[in-house]
Amino acid sequence: MERTSKFTLIELIAAMGVFSLIMVMMLTFFMSAQLIWRKSSQESQIFENARIALDLMSRDIQCMYYETNKTPFWFKPDTSAVAAYQVAADIQYKNPSLCFIADTLVPPNPYCESRLCEVKYQLYGITYNLKNTNDGWMLRSATGDRKDDGSNNLYNVTTNPTGKLKFYNYYPVRVRGGSPAIQVYTLDNASSDDWQKVVPGVTALTFECNRRDGTAITGYTPASTTTSYTPTAAQTPFPFSIRVNITLLDTDSWNKWRVMALSGSATSEPAAAVTFRQQRERKFSKIILLGERGQGL
Repeated sequence: MERTSKFTLIELIAAMGVFSLIMVMMLTFFMSAQLIWRKSSQESQIFENARIALDLMSRDIQCMYYETNKTPFWFKPDTSAVAAYQVAADIQYKNPSLCFIADTLVPPNPYCESRLCEVKYQLYGITYNLKNTNDGWMLRSATGDRKDDGSNNLYNVTTNPTGKLKFYNYYPVRVRGGSPAIQVYTLDNASSDDWQKVVPGVTALTFECNRRDGTAITGYTPASTTTSYTPTAAQTPFPFSIRVNITLLDTDSWNKWRVMALSGSATSEPAAAVTFRQQRERKFSKIILLGERGQGL
Protein backbone atom coordinates (compact mmCIF):
# COMPACT_ATOMS: atom_id res chain seq x y z
CA MET A 1 0.00 0.00 0.00
CA GLU A 2 1.43 3.38 -1.06
CA ARG A 3 1.85 6.00 1.64
CA THR A 4 0.92 9.67 1.09
CA SER A 5 2.94 12.47 2.69
CA LYS A 6 0.85 14.96 4.63
CA PHE A 7 1.55 18.08 6.68
CA THR A 8 0.72 18.20 10.31
CA LEU A 9 -1.16 21.14 11.78
CA ILE A 10 1.99 22.35 13.53
CA GLU A 11 3.92 22.31 10.24
CA LEU A 12 1.16 24.28 8.49
CA ILE A 13 1.11 26.90 11.26
CA ALA A 14 4.90 27.21 11.13
CA ALA A 15 4.87 27.59 7.34
CA MET A 16 2.14 30.22 7.49
CA GLY A 17 4.11 32.07 10.17
CA VAL A 18 7.27 32.10 8.04
CA PHE A 19 5.27 33.20 4.99
CA SER A 20 3.57 35.99 6.96
CA LEU A 21 6.93 37.16 8.29
CA ILE A 22 8.35 37.30 4.75
CA MET A 23 5.28 39.22 3.53
CA VAL A 24 5.56 41.74 6.38
CA MET A 25 9.24 42.25 5.60
CA MET A 26 8.49 42.74 1.90
CA LEU A 27 5.61 45.11 2.64
CA THR A 28 7.83 47.14 4.99
CA PHE A 29 10.51 47.28 2.32
CA PHE A 30 8.09 48.46 -0.37
CA MET A 31 6.51 51.04 1.96
CA SER A 32 9.94 52.39 2.87
CA ALA A 33 10.96 52.49 -0.79
CA GLN A 34 7.73 54.33 -1.66
CA LEU A 35 8.29 56.84 1.15
CA ILE A 36 11.88 57.46 0.02
CA TRP A 37 10.74 57.86 -3.58
CA ARG A 38 8.00 60.29 -2.56
CA LYS A 39 10.37 62.42 -0.48
CA SER A 40 12.91 62.38 -3.29
CA SER A 41 10.22 63.42 -5.77
CA GLN A 42 9.12 66.27 -3.48
CA GLU A 43 12.72 67.45 -3.06
CA SER A 44 13.23 67.31 -6.83
CA GLN A 45 10.06 69.34 -7.33
CA ILE A 46 11.30 72.09 -4.99
CA PHE A 47 14.72 72.25 -6.65
CA GLU A 48 13.19 72.27 -10.13
CA ASN A 49 10.80 75.10 -9.26
CA ALA A 50 13.65 77.08 -7.71
CA ARG A 51 15.81 76.54 -10.81
CA ILE A 52 13.02 77.72 -13.14
CA ALA A 53 12.28 80.81 -11.05
CA LEU A 54 15.89 81.87 -10.52
CA ASP A 55 16.91 81.22 -14.14
CA LEU A 56 14.03 83.30 -15.49
CA MET A 57 14.60 86.18 -13.07
CA SER A 58 18.36 86.09 -13.64
CA ARG A 59 17.97 86.37 -17.41
CA ASP A 60 15.53 89.25 -17.12
CA ILE A 61 17.61 91.11 -14.52
CA GLN A 62 20.87 90.64 -16.43
CA CYS A 63 19.13 92.13 -19.48
CA MET A 64 17.94 95.24 -17.62
CA TYR A 65 17.97 98.36 -19.75
CA TYR A 66 19.04 101.61 -18.13
CA GLU A 67 19.56 105.15 -19.31
CA THR A 68 20.25 107.89 -16.78
CA ASN A 69 17.12 109.86 -15.88
CA LYS A 70 15.19 108.16 -18.69
CA THR A 71 14.19 104.60 -17.80
CA PRO A 72 12.35 104.02 -14.51
CA PHE A 73 13.35 101.37 -11.97
CA TRP A 74 11.25 100.55 -8.91
CA PHE A 75 12.10 98.28 -6.01
CA LYS A 76 9.18 98.09 -3.57
CA PRO A 77 10.25 96.49 -0.27
CA ASP A 78 8.10 94.39 2.06
CA THR A 79 5.14 96.48 3.26
CA SER A 80 3.32 93.84 5.33
CA ALA A 81 3.89 95.91 8.50
CA VAL A 82 2.41 99.07 6.96
CA ALA A 83 -1.20 99.59 8.07
CA ALA A 84 -2.38 100.56 4.59
CA TYR A 85 -1.39 97.10 3.29
CA GLN A 86 -3.25 95.20 6.01
CA VAL A 87 -6.76 95.94 4.73
CA ALA A 88 -8.49 93.16 2.82
CA ALA A 89 -8.28 94.77 -0.63
CA ASP A 90 -4.55 95.49 -0.41
CA ILE A 91 -3.00 92.51 1.39
CA GLN A 92 -2.16 91.04 -2.01
CA TYR A 93 0.34 93.89 -2.57
CA LYS A 94 2.24 93.52 0.74
CA ASN A 95 5.18 91.49 -0.61
CA PRO A 96 8.29 92.97 -2.25
CA SER A 97 8.16 93.64 -5.98
CA LEU A 98 10.78 94.45 -8.59
CA CYS A 99 9.86 96.51 -11.66
CA PHE A 100 12.23 97.40 -14.50
CA ILE A 101 12.77 97.67 -18.26
CA ALA A 102 14.58 94.72 -19.85
CA ASP A 103 15.67 93.42 -23.22
CA THR A 104 13.96 90.18 -22.23
CA LEU A 105 14.33 86.83 -23.95
CA VAL A 106 10.73 86.00 -23.00
CA PRO A 107 8.43 88.71 -24.47
CA PRO A 108 4.68 88.50 -23.72
CA ASN A 109 3.62 87.39 -27.21
CA PRO A 110 5.05 86.55 -30.66
CA TYR A 111 3.85 89.84 -32.15
CA CYS A 112 6.36 92.00 -30.26
CA GLU A 113 8.76 93.72 -32.65
CA SER A 114 11.14 94.74 -29.86
CA ARG A 115 12.33 92.75 -26.88
CA LEU A 116 12.33 95.85 -24.69
CA CYS A 117 9.56 95.19 -22.19
CA GLU A 118 8.29 96.43 -18.86
CA VAL A 119 8.96 93.49 -16.53
CA LYS A 120 7.58 93.02 -13.02
CA TYR A 121 7.99 90.29 -10.40
CA GLN A 122 6.14 89.74 -7.14
CA LEU A 123 4.73 87.08 -4.85
CA TYR A 124 0.98 87.32 -4.37
CA GLY A 125 0.25 88.39 -0.79
CA ILE A 126 -1.69 85.75 1.14
CA THR A 127 -4.72 86.51 3.28
CA TYR A 128 -4.22 83.69 5.78
CA ASN A 129 -7.86 83.03 6.65
CA LEU A 130 -9.02 83.02 3.01
CA LYS A 131 -7.97 80.99 -0.01
CA ASN A 132 -7.17 82.50 -3.40
CA THR A 133 -6.12 80.79 -6.63
CA ASN A 134 -3.02 83.04 -6.73
CA ASP A 135 -1.80 81.95 -3.28
CA GLY A 136 1.80 80.74 -3.37
CA TRP A 137 2.45 81.70 -6.98
CA MET A 138 5.46 83.72 -8.06
CA LEU A 139 4.03 86.14 -10.61
CA ARG A 140 5.65 87.76 -13.65
CA SER A 141 4.30 90.44 -15.95
CA ALA A 142 5.90 91.46 -19.23
CA THR A 143 4.46 94.32 -21.27
CA GLY A 144 5.75 94.65 -24.84
CA ASP A 145 5.22 96.99 -27.78
CA ARG A 146 2.45 94.77 -29.17
CA LYS A 147 -0.75 93.47 -27.62
CA ASP A 148 -1.90 89.86 -27.82
CA ASP A 149 -3.93 90.72 -30.93
CA GLY A 150 -0.90 92.29 -32.64
CA SER A 151 -2.05 95.91 -32.26
CA ASN A 152 0.23 98.72 -31.08
CA ASN A 153 0.88 98.80 -27.33
CA LEU A 154 3.45 101.62 -27.21
CA TYR A 155 2.05 104.57 -25.28
CA ASN A 156 1.75 107.92 -26.99
CA VAL A 157 -0.32 110.66 -25.43
CA THR A 158 -1.66 111.73 -28.83
CA THR A 159 -1.68 108.76 -31.20
CA ASN A 160 -2.05 105.83 -28.79
CA PRO A 161 -3.19 106.94 -25.30
CA THR A 162 -4.33 103.39 -24.39
CA GLY A 163 -0.88 101.87 -25.00
CA LYS A 164 0.63 100.32 -21.86
CA LEU A 165 4.37 100.24 -22.61
CA LYS A 166 6.03 103.37 -21.21
CA PHE A 167 9.75 102.70 -20.96
CA TYR A 168 11.18 106.10 -21.80
CA ASN A 169 10.99 109.09 -19.46
CA TYR A 170 9.89 108.94 -15.85
CA TYR A 171 6.21 108.26 -15.29
CA PRO A 172 4.57 108.12 -11.85
CA VAL A 173 4.38 104.68 -10.21
CA ARG A 174 1.49 103.55 -8.05
CA VAL A 175 0.35 100.29 -6.48
CA ARG A 176 -3.20 100.43 -7.81
CA GLY A 177 -5.88 102.75 -9.17
CA GLY A 178 -5.17 106.30 -10.27
CA SER A 179 -4.72 107.23 -13.93
CA PRO A 180 -3.12 104.21 -15.65
CA ALA A 181 -2.70 106.12 -18.91
CA ILE A 182 0.01 108.28 -17.38
CA GLN A 183 1.49 105.77 -14.90
CA VAL A 184 3.97 102.91 -15.04
CA TYR A 185 4.49 99.77 -12.91
CA THR A 186 1.05 99.67 -11.28
CA LEU A 187 0.82 96.34 -9.47
CA ASP A 188 -2.87 95.83 -10.31
CA ASN A 189 -2.23 95.50 -14.09
CA ALA A 190 -3.90 98.83 -14.82
CA SER A 191 -0.82 100.09 -16.67
CA SER A 192 0.65 96.75 -17.79
CA ASP A 193 -0.22 93.32 -19.16
CA ASP A 194 -1.70 90.65 -16.89
CA TRP A 195 0.36 88.80 -14.32
CA GLN A 196 1.38 85.28 -15.35
CA LYS A 197 1.97 82.41 -12.92
CA VAL A 198 5.53 81.05 -12.94
CA VAL A 199 6.06 78.56 -10.07
CA PRO A 200 3.78 77.48 -7.16
CA GLY A 201 4.48 76.73 -3.50
CA VAL A 202 6.42 79.96 -2.85
CA THR A 203 6.31 81.18 0.75
CA ALA A 204 8.71 84.12 0.36
CA LEU A 205 10.27 86.12 -2.48
CA THR A 206 12.62 88.96 -1.57
CA PHE A 207 15.09 91.20 -3.36
CA GLU A 208 18.25 92.85 -2.02
CA CYS A 209 19.40 95.72 -4.23
CA ASN A 210 22.91 97.00 -3.60
CA ARG A 211 25.25 99.77 -4.72
CA ARG A 212 28.80 99.20 -5.92
CA ASP A 213 30.17 99.51 -2.36
CA GLY A 214 27.71 96.89 -1.10
CA THR A 215 25.39 99.26 0.75
CA ALA A 216 21.70 98.48 0.44
CA ILE A 217 19.19 100.37 -1.65
CA THR A 218 16.11 100.57 0.56
CA GLY A 219 13.67 101.15 -2.28
CA TYR A 220 10.52 103.21 -2.15
CA THR A 221 7.58 102.30 0.09
CA PRO A 222 4.37 104.09 -0.88
CA ALA A 223 2.52 105.33 2.20
CA SER A 224 -0.62 103.75 0.75
CA THR A 225 -1.63 101.73 -2.29
CA THR A 226 -3.06 104.88 -3.87
CA THR A 227 0.01 107.09 -3.41
CA SER A 228 1.77 108.12 -6.64
CA TYR A 229 5.37 109.16 -6.99
CA THR A 230 7.90 109.66 -9.75
CA PRO A 231 10.78 107.11 -9.41
CA THR A 232 13.77 109.41 -9.80
CA ALA A 233 17.33 108.08 -9.70
CA ALA A 234 17.79 109.71 -6.30
CA GLN A 235 14.85 107.84 -4.71
CA THR A 236 15.19 104.43 -6.35
CA PRO A 237 18.66 104.29 -7.92
CA PHE A 238 19.53 101.63 -10.45
CA PRO A 239 21.44 98.89 -8.55
CA PHE A 240 24.93 97.52 -9.11
CA SER A 241 23.82 94.03 -8.03
CA ILE A 242 20.62 92.28 -6.97
CA ARG A 243 20.29 89.26 -4.69
CA VAL A 244 17.13 87.23 -5.22
CA ASN A 245 15.87 84.99 -2.38
CA ILE A 246 13.06 82.50 -2.92
CA THR A 247 11.62 80.08 -0.36
CA LEU A 248 9.42 77.14 -1.38
CA LEU A 249 7.40 74.19 -0.12
CA ASP A 250 6.59 70.98 -1.97
CA THR A 251 2.98 70.50 -3.07
CA ASP A 252 1.92 68.20 -0.20
CA SER A 253 3.48 70.40 2.48
CA TRP A 254 2.00 73.52 0.88
CA ASN A 255 -1.53 72.07 0.89
CA LYS A 256 -1.25 70.99 4.54
CA TRP A 257 0.24 74.32 5.62
CA ARG A 258 -2.41 76.30 3.75
CA VAL A 259 -5.20 74.45 5.60
CA MET A 260 -3.47 75.07 8.93
CA ALA A 261 -3.08 78.78 8.13
CA LEU A 262 -6.83 79.20 7.60
CA SER A 263 -7.34 79.21 11.38
CA GLY A 264 -5.42 82.48 11.64
CA SER A 265 -6.58 86.01 10.97
CA ALA A 266 -6.25 87.88 7.67
CA THR A 267 -2.75 89.12 8.52
CA SER A 268 -1.61 86.71 11.24
CA GLU A 269 -0.31 83.17 10.63
CA PRO A 270 -1.05 80.68 13.44
CA ALA A 271 1.96 79.55 15.49
CA ALA A 272 1.44 75.89 14.59
CA ALA A 273 1.39 76.77 10.89
CA VAL A 274 4.59 78.81 11.28
CA THR A 275 6.39 75.86 12.89
CA PHE A 276 5.13 73.41 10.26
CA ARG A 277 6.18 75.70 7.42
CA GLN A 278 9.64 76.51 8.78
CA GLN A 279 10.43 72.82 9.27
CA ARG A 280 9.68 71.98 5.63
CA GLU A 281 10.51 74.99 3.45
CA ARG A 282 13.72 75.43 1.45
CA LYS A 283 15.44 78.71 0.68
CA PHE A 284 17.45 79.44 -2.48
CA SER A 285 19.45 82.56 -3.30
CA LYS A 286 21.25 83.98 -6.30
CA ILE A 287 23.26 87.17 -6.78
CA ILE A 288 22.96 88.84 -10.19
CA LEU A 289 25.70 91.32 -11.04
CA LEU A 290 24.57 94.21 -13.20
CA GLY A 291 27.78 96.21 -13.04
CA GLU A 292 28.30 99.79 -14.16
CA ARG A 293 25.60 100.97 -16.57
CA GLY A 294 25.89 104.68 -16.07
CA GLN A 295 24.12 104.77 -12.70
CA GLY A 296 27.26 106.07 -10.97
CA LEU A 297 26.77 104.13 -7.73
